[in-house]
Amino acid sequence: MMQQLRESTKVIMVLVAVSFVGLMVFEWGMDFSGRSSQQGTGTALGSVDGADISVEEYQRQYQILYEQAQAQAPEGLSREQLEQIEQQAWEDVVNLTLLRQEASERGIRVTDSELIEYIKYNPPADLVSMPAFQTDGQFDLAKYQAALADPTLEGTWIEYERQLRGTLPIQKLQEQVIAGTIVIESEAREVYRERNERAKIAYLHLDPDALASDAAADVTAEEIRQYYEDNKESYRRGESARIRYVEFEPAVTAADSAAARAFADSLATAARAESADFAAMARRHSDDPVSAANGGDIGWMRPEALDPAIQAAVSDLSAGEISDPVQTPFGWHVLKLEGRHEAQAQLRQILLAIEPAAEARDGVRQTALEFAREAAAAPGAFEEAVSRRGLEVNEPPVFEKGIVVPGLGSAADLTDFVFANQRGAVSGALEREGAFYVVQIEERYPEGYVAMDLVADEIRVELGRRKQLEHTREIAPRVAAVIRDEGLETAAAQFGLQVVSTDWFTRLNNIPGIGSGSPVAGAAFGLAQGQTAGPVETSRGLYFVRLLDRQPFDEEGFQREKEVLLRELRGEKMRERFNAWFEARRAAAEIEDRRAQLLGV
Repeated sequence: MMQQLRESTKVIMVLVAVSFVGLMVFEWGMDFSGRSSQQGTGTALGSVDGADISVEEYQRQYQILYEQAQAQAPEGLSREQLEQIEQQAWEDVVNLTLLRQEASERGIRVTDSELIEYIKYNPPADLVSMPAFQTDGQFDLAKYQAALADPTLEGTWIEYERQLRGTLPIQKLQEQVIAGTIVIESEAREVYRERNERAKIAYLHLDPDALASDAAADVTAEEIRQYYEDNKESYRRGESARIRYVEFEPAVTAADSAAARAFADSLATAARAESADFAAMARRHSDDPVSAANGGDIGWMRPEALDPAIQAAVSDLSAGEISDPVQTPFGWHVLKLEGRHEAQAQLRQILLAIEPAAEARDGVRQTALEFAREAAAAPGAFEEAVSRRGLEVNEPPVFEKGIVVPGLGSAADLTDFVFANQRGAVSGALEREGAFYVVQIEERYPEGYVAMDLVADEIRVELGRRKQLEHTREIAPRVAAVIRDEGLETAAAQFGLQVVSTDWFTRLNNIPGIGSGSPVAGAAFGLAQGQTAGPVETSRGLYFVRLLDRQPFDEEGFQREKEVLLRELRGEKMRERFNAWFEARRAAAEIEDRRAQLLGV
């Protein structure tokens, strides 16, 4: 046992993370020890309220994040990914410095006796799953405590102690910030009502596009000018550009899918081992960053919210069982059923995206480079190269410097090129998320107001929509009168409309043809069975609604789930409270970033 422990020192020296979602997640190796750069000799890379951040501390965290990203991308990391790692490493060390300072200012300390008790009964999470510390497949506290007393492992425990001396004050700080967070029963009752009370309706939709299509054609040039002047400040923007680009994306083949499936098979087999830690496997291997950060946890799900393939795969699983790999449009999923409650299932997943082979990527990169050379050869060459190769050109709306590019998101290489070059320039092959782009700058705009002619079409659409809606409002009273006297069906026939009946929905569901979070749902739950309401106005038009059926609040169901719901809501409140406190604390801090001068970042 001890030999295995010595060989797993890195696994044992794990940090007790500050785990509130939305704040930060420090992976193994982040230095919580409390050693600030003021205790070292390194050059200050920046400071937080006067406390220096050393180059060494930043580089340690960068290396940790880099190694984690590299393990997920054996084909190599793009410039954009490296820039994200650089920024995340900086955010991590700034946040940790702030937390250390706050704990120190509050006089939060950890005594030797507290530390001893904590270590004695709180083994590092990854150690719990090690076979050396299990008996009959279960963690054995006595074996762990025996290892604590082994003098040959003294160095391991000294390192664990050192890190805990930095971690535990931050945990105490967290506890202070969230102390007193409560959830009362009425709050839980309302959430239960939103999630579980259900209704079915029949409705008439007064669609402005169908009922008042001609109204949009009546927008005059004077109306456009007046709207522009009345709303001119909304058309102020910073330095901007208009571009066009061609995308080159490597195709995913059956062989690529088979390779991902084979890896998913191996993970499913490994996950079924008695000593397997599915959460750790998800954090390491899953391509879904949101669930991976939570150990693959995707929460409690109703069957209708799941992809049909996943729904079928988990339908016969028992708690704790692992599914065979399941394919969806997102890739291959390995699923673990954690438990069931009524109609819901709690699931974890490992998602493996189906990626094209390296050879295919290299071939597409070469094609993009060849096109870029042709497109930059002379004025007008971009159009000629596009036509000759039969390519599709994408033309996103005008975008500001520092703002995401429509359709491409945050694309550092692209924006760097655009705002460093002039109209007509053609880029090389820019890479983003496995695809390649060749961009031509169509226009550059200085900071100021957007010219009216550039937004005239946009204004025309908005004013046309308003006129359509106003015309539909004029029709609504006539429809309402027929409904009142003769019912929905007669009104539908008279005005050329259709009565649509829905399936069951809650206040939170997306209702086909209506949308989610719509006032239509609120109106429906205020009706008695058979009663009609309307018109209810939404962004899609006007609706008349008749309640067909309703499943009322289930008091017995609420009482069964109340304690779980109270804990869930309290957890959410604590996260929100801590995040709000931390965001305010950070906003008030004086943060100096000297990376550009020292590292060129």
